[in-house]
Amino acid sequence: MSNYKSNVILHIGLYKTGSTFIQSHLRSVKLDDYNIFLHDSEIVKLLDKYLNNPNTKIKQKILNIIQNENSKKILISSEAIFGHQFNHFKDFSIRFQLLEELFNQPMYIIFFREPSSMIYSGFFQGLQKSYSLKFENYINENKNDLFNKNFYNHFVRGLDYKIYNYNNIFKDYLNIQNRVLFVEYEKFFKEKNADVFNKFTGLNVPFNFEKKKNQSLKNLIYYDFYSKFFFFKYIKIIWLQLNKFFFKYKKVRDVSLRLIVLINFLIKITPKKYIKEIDEKHIKLLDEIKNYHSKDYREFKNKINSLQKS
Repeated sequence: MSNYKSNVILHIGLYKTGSTFIQSHLRSVKLDDYNIFLHDSEIVKLLDKYLNNPNTKIKQKILNIIQNENSKKILISSEAIFGHQFNHFKDFSIRFQLLEELFNQPMYIIFFREPSSMIYSGFFQGLQKSYSLKFENYINENKNDLFNKNFYNHFVRGLDYKIYNYNNIFKDYLNIQNRVLFVEYEKFFKEKNADVFNKFTGLNVPFNFEKKKNQSLKNLIYYDFYSKFFFFKYIKIIWLQLNKFFFKYKKVRDVSLRLIVLINFLIKITPKKYIKEIDEKHIKLLDEIKNYHSKDYREFKNKINSLQKS
């Protein structure tokens, strides 16, 4: 990688690759010569609008913010910048061209993840919103039906697992390798490799990797079994509502966690045959996804390894 320097660095995702973890640590970084804008900042909200519907008025507002920073280095972090898997990354090249023009050849940070792992993580996030979501339906969403549904309810819709060909969706970024840091999600967290991020950005972010312990949501896949029982329907409704609206409050969070304990207990007494059938079905589907992407994903990782050694 060359020593190309730009005034703007864009951390653009992908979704389900630890962006929340990274942004939570970026909030604590304070430097006089460095400004950091996260997903809830004004510039990111404007950028999201501009990338979805580019117009000169929004563009000028973004440029005004950048210009007011004078010579400061800027890091903008939002997984929405690259685009969304639930519209099949249909506009990834258009977004790239808009970013290149808007920020005058910025630098990019892209986290990627093994496709089946990423898809399964997204499925569990969808289960928090709809306990009737089926994995086999979630991974086989017909892209022709996507825009007939409410996009903002995307986590309960699904996607087409075949879209995760990184050689294709990242092709524009592979062509500007001197300005892009590709980070493998699994390797970053396993090796606790903060240096790769800090060296590229010039920051010294004190990542606490011990905090990267997400609550497992796997037990949610058994909801359809318990939906047969009148009592459990209400437990599900309460748990979903608590998490949706009130989880930031400690007392409500404690109640929600107690409900999870109850769910875990009920799962333990669920017929083992049923649990085994669900697990086996999911493992089979995940293997199919992994096998479908194996060649392309291996080629992509080889490209990245070659770029990082050069």
